Parts: sequence; C-alpha cells; structure tokens
Amino acid sequence: MKGFTELNTTKMLLALAAAAPLVVSVSAQAQDQSGYDTEGWFVGANIGKSSANIDGERIQSSLENNGFDVTSIDEDKRDQGYKLYAGYQFSPYIALEGGYFDLGDFKFMANTLPQTDFSGRTELQGWNLDLVGTLPLTERFSAFARVGVTQNKSETRFSSNALINTAGYNDDDSYTKHKYGLGVQYQLSPAFTLRLEAERYRMDDLIGNNGDIDLYSLGIVYRFGQSEPVAAATAAPEPVQKTEAVAAPAPMATKEPEVLVLEDVHFNFDTAELNENTKVILRQHVQTLKANPQARVRIAGYTSASGTAEYNQALSERRAQAIKAFLILEGVDGGRFKTVGFGQTNPAEYEANPAVLRSDAAKANMRGLFEIIVE
Repeated sequence: MKGFTELNTTKMLLALAAAAPLVVSVSAQAQDQSGYDTEGWFVGANIGKSSANIDGERIQSSLENNGFDVTSIDEDKRDQGYKLYAGYQFSPYIALEGGYFDLGDFKFMANTLPQTDFSGRTELQGWNLDLVGTLPLTERFSAFARVGVTQNKSETRFSSNALINTAGYNDDDSYTKHKYGLGVQYQLSPAFTLRLEAERYRMDDLIGNNGDIDLYSLGIVYRFGQSEPVAAATAAPEPVQKTEAVAAPAPMATKEPEVLVLEDVHFNFDTAELNENTKVILRQHVQTLKANPQARVRIAGYTSASGTAEYNQALSERRAQAIKAFLILEGVDGGRFKTVGFGQTNPAEYEANPAVLRSDAAKANMRGLFEIIVE
C-alpha cells in the first residue's frame, strides 16, 4: 500500500513539473492583456515529502523496564505530505494564509526478546492559519517566511502479541500547536506563482511526546485579480487630412473624432520634472500641434505601482500638468489642453513586484500619454 502511495505522489510531482511550462506559456500570452492587483485573494496546493522524529530511545527504555530485551527498533519516519490553502495578500510584503494539511503516517517496529511484535503507527492531519512575510529579491523572484498556529488531529494505534496489552495506548487526539517555515517563489505570470518551501510542524509523537515533522514541498499558487485594459500601443503621428469647404455640403453622418496617439514620454522615479529626453520628444509634438491648429489635446499622466494609490494619483496629475506647462512655454495655446491623471491604473506593463522600484516594467509605467483629438 505504501509503495502504491509513493507511486501516486511521484506521478503527481511529475505532472506538476510537466504542467509548469504550459502555465508559463498560457499566462505569458495573457500577460499583455491583463493588469492584476498586487493585493487580493489567492489559492494554492503543495505536495512533497514529510519527515518525523520518533523517540526510539524512550520506546526502548519503556520496553526494557517491563522486562524485554530490545535488539533494535525499525523506524519508518518518512512519508508523502500535501497541503491545500487559501489566503489574502494585504500588500507586496504581508499575507494571511489558512488551509488543510496531511503529513502522512509514521511507524515503528521493536525487535525484542522474548518476541513481542510490538509496533505503532500514527496519522497526522490538521488545519493551520499562518502569517506570511515576503521579501522581493528581483522583479519576479522573492523569499518568504511564515509562522502560524495549527489545530492538529492524530490517530495512533499500537499492536503486539499477547505479551503486551496495547489497547490502553491507542489514542485519537486533537490539540493546538505551532509551525514555521521558509521558502522561495517565482512569479510565472500575473496569475501563477511557483513555490518551493520547507516547514516545521510541532506535533505529538507516537508516545505523546512533543515532536517535529518537517515538510519539504513544491507548490503552485493562483492569484485572483481584476483585469484592466492596458494602454494602447503608441504609433507615429500621421498627417491630418485637410478638406476644402464646398458651397452647399450634403448632410453627412456624424463621425467619431479621430484620435492620434503620439509617442509617450517618461519620467524619472517619484518626480514630475521633465528630463532632457522628454523635452526632445515634446518639441517634436509641438510642431505637429502648430501644423494642426484645429486639434485639441488630452495629456494623461501615469505612475508605477509602488506607493499608495492616493500618492500615485496626485503624482500622475502633476506629471500631466508639467507636460502642459512645457507645451505652453513652447508656444501652443493653453486653451487647447485637457489634463487627466490615471495614477497606477492602466499600466503599460505588468509589475510582478511593485517593491522593485526601478524595474523595466516600473520605468515603462512612469509616463505621460499624449493624444491629439481632431474633429
């Protein structure tokens, strides 16, 4: 039976490893079309190997005190374990996570003279609630640590021949303990994260002592998020078509205004000041505006995802106003402008870890979008 369980666990691990490239491929295709919140609900599952501490010395001492000569104790203290969990990410650094775990079962057999066939087995499951702290290392790779409380359920059974009465030792127990662990994780996509972790659970062992069970596992996490449209790709300005007036124009259907999206401009981190590269691009746009005096202009400011939403909203508005002020100084009528700030919404690129302040994705999102509306 144990061999069959090990075979099933091996197959599950292989299936998880084989599915990872597919998850990466599918999620990568969706990444450019979705903006996931860095906060919110997630679910996950881990599977791996568990290892228990069995107090063989105390078992041997107890048998010897009862007149048996113990030649050896065979321990089977490794098994398969898994856990299922759900949680809420409050920020890039803190999450609360709870779920169910099954650490498997563990056994021993005492070889004695006279022969007793004395053996024991315990199964260990439970529920946990953990506080998880995350430390971003790169845009996608991070380390994390956890500490939590567990409600454990154990079922312990002993057996022997007639020389030892084991009925009074059998026990079903439920009790509260604690656990802690360390791990690393890699963000495959906005929705999926791969985890590798080691945890230590405090449990009661086969004979009621405090013991440790370690679980080493590999898991996949799915994050729920709200999809937001990403800003449209920029295009080079096109010449505005001019038409000559006719004496008696025939009635025409109303047409939607034509929107020309010019090259967006970028800012340095946490500033609304225009850098030299930004000014060069804006001067090119000034020529387009002067050549099309009928065009109205909307200037949209954006930020990266780091910082609070309120701060980013104000910063995006200041960036839009800075662009407007520069265009006015370059000779464009200020009455043609409308400014708007979008803060950290509608990002140009998804930021897997907003705490990485100067990632390529963060730089892409610190921008001003420049639209000409021709009626």
